[in-house]
Amino acid sequence: MKNLHEVWSSRLQKYTIEVQNYMKYIVTGHIAVVMLFAIGAAGYAYSNWVQNVPPGFPGAWLLAVVFGLLLAYSPPSSLLKAADMVYFLPLESKLDEYVNPALKWSFFSQLLLPVVAFIVSLPMVNALYGLPSSLLIGLPILLLLLKWWSIQTEYAFRKARAGRDAWLDRLVRFALVLGFVYLYVIGQLVIAVVVLFAIILYGRWVKQQAAGKPFPYEHFIGLEENRMLRFYQFANYFTDVPHLKGKIKERRWLDWVYKFIGKGPENAHYYLVWRTFIRSDEMFYLWVRLTVISMAGVWLIPFPVAAVIFAAALAFASSIQIWQGLNQTQYFRMDNLFPLSRFSRQQAVRKLVLLLQVLQALLVGAASFAAGEPLVALIIIAAVLAVSAVTIASAKKRK
Repeated sequence: MKNLHEVWSSRLQKYTIEVQNYMKYIVTGHIAVVMLFAIGAAGYAYSNWVQNVPPGFPGAWLLAVVFGLLLAYSPPSSLLKAADMVYFLPLESKLDEYVNPALKWSFFSQLLLPVVAFIVSLPMVNALYGLPSSLLIGLPILLLLLKWWSIQTEYAFRKARAGRDAWLDRLVRFALVLGFVYLYVIGQLVIAVVVLFAIILYGRWVKQQAAGKPFPYEHFIGLEENRMLRFYQFANYFTDVPHLKGKIKERRWLDWVYKFIGKGPENAHYYLVWRTFIRSDEMFYLWVRLTVISMAGVWLIPFPVAAVIFAAALAFASSIQIWQGLNQTQYFRMDNLFPLSRFSRQQAVRKLVLLLQVLQALLVGAASFAAGEPLVALIIIAAVLAVSAVTIASAKKRK
C-alpha cells in the first residue's frame, strides 16, 4: 500500500464483501415475508392514525426525542485492527488520510434510520403543525448537517479523552439536538438559531480539546471490535459464523423445567435439546425476542386480520429458526460421546419446538385477549399453532 488512504479503501472493500456474504443469509425469503407484513400492517395503522391525530398530541416532543437519540448515537466506524497500534504508530502524523474517509463512511452508513424516521414523521408533522414548504425542506438538510456534526464531535471527544466519559458527550449532544428540533418544529426559529449556535460552539470546543492529543489506538480498536462482534452475533441468528463462539449461560432459574422430563434413554435427546436451548444465548433470546415482538404487535395493531397475519409470520420465523438452530448446532453434545442410535434427536427437537410454539401461542393469545379481542385471541392461537406445525412438518421432510 502506498498510503493510508489506500489501506482504508482496501479494508472497506473487504468489509463490504464480508457483510454482503452474511446479509444474503439474513435477508432470506421468510424474513422478507415477516418484514413485509410487519411494515404493511404498521404503515396501514399509521396512515389511519395520522388522519385522525389528536390535536394535543405531543408530536414535537416525540420528534425531538427520536432525532436526539438517533443523532446523539454516532460512534465512528474505523475498521481498525489490533495490529494497527503497532504498524500505524510511525504514521500517526498522516493518520488523517485514514480517519477522514472513515468518518465519511460512518456518516453515510448511519443515515438509514434518520432518513426513515424523517419520512415516517413527515405526515404527522404536516397534520399537527402545517409547516410551510421552506421549513419542511430545510429540516432534513439541517438534520443531515447535525448528523455529520455529531459524527465529528463524538470522534473528537473520544480522541480527546481516550474514550472516557463518552456517555457525557452523548448526553450533551442529545440535549442540544432535542432542543433544536423541538423549537424548529413548533416555529420558534429565533431561539432555534440560538441553540444552533450553541451546537456549533460545542463542536468547535471539543475539536480544540482533541487537537494535538495522541491517537488512542486501543480505545478505537476496542470500539471497532465490539461493533463487529454485535454484527456477527446478529448474523449468527441466521447462519453459522465460524469464528464466533456462542455464549452459554447456565440459567439456574430455569432448572425446574428439567424436572418435567422423564428419565431413561428414550428421553436423553429431549433432555439434551432442552439444555441446549435454555443455555444457548442465541436460540433462547431469539425465541424470547420474537415472542415479545409478537405480543406487542397483536396488542398495538388495531386490525384483526393484520394482527393474525403478523403473529403467524413471527410464529413461522420462530419455529423454523429454532428448528434449524437445534438441528445444526455446532456445540459439543453428549450423544456424540455415547451415541443413542435407537432414538431420534430430530424427534426430540420437533417435540421441543412444538411445545415452545404452544407456549408462544398462549402468550400471544393472552396479549390479544388483554387488548379486548377474545375472538381474535382464539384465532391467533389457532394460527400460531397451525403455522408452527406446518413449518416443522415441511422442515422435517426437507431434512
